[in-house]
Amino acid sequence: MQVIHGEESFHWIPKMSFKISLARPALAFDSSAILALYSGNTKFLQGVQIYLLSRDHSNLTSDFQHGNGKIMVNCIENQPAAELVLGKHVFLSVGEYYLRTKTG
Repeated sequence: MQVIHGEESFHWIPKMSFKISLARPALAFDSSAILALYSGNTKFLQGVQIYLLSRDHSNLTSDFQHGNGKIMVNCIENQPAAELVLGKHVFLSVGEYYLRTKTG
């Protein structure tokens, strides 16, 4: 899944048409893995998901790179800190999530 910013379809070429989409990747989550960090508390799961979805994608990617594939989420009020692992709890695209669940 990605967030589509714009699309344009072209039909002016004889016997041919195509579509161009401007998109950015969207995060995917392994909800059961995140729930395990929070002893099954769905409110905490939702808090983490909302927080991560509100982050700039490139900055989040950079944070995971600097943390060797891990980030600590410790900024959500009234919620315990949790260490999230890229490729286990969070995926930078639905494609990565799909590949991981199909092979792992």
